[in-house]
Amino acid sequence: MMQIPESALLPSVVLELKGREAFTDTDATLMERIYTGEVFEAILGEQGELKKGFTGGIRMSKKALNQLEELAKLVDTDYVQITNIQ
Repeated sequence: MMQIPESALLPSVVLELKGREAFTDTDATLMERIYTGEVFEAILGEQGELKKGFTGGIRMSKKALNQLEELAKLVDTDYVQITNIQ
């Protein structure tokens, strides 16, 4: 499992991840979230549909889309854990 600190993600990327968790850490003090490895590609696909005008939603900035593209290339595991480590 790959781990990424939440502080390394742009706020708009963190917002897009909300509600997409596959699992949540059972330690209530950490509340670290685990996502499937394809989550970044899925968000990129949805953003592509927005550009075509097929769905409602909020378009992300180019900077956020670039971060998602890099994360999609980087992740080569089944799961990604977003940590709260500062």
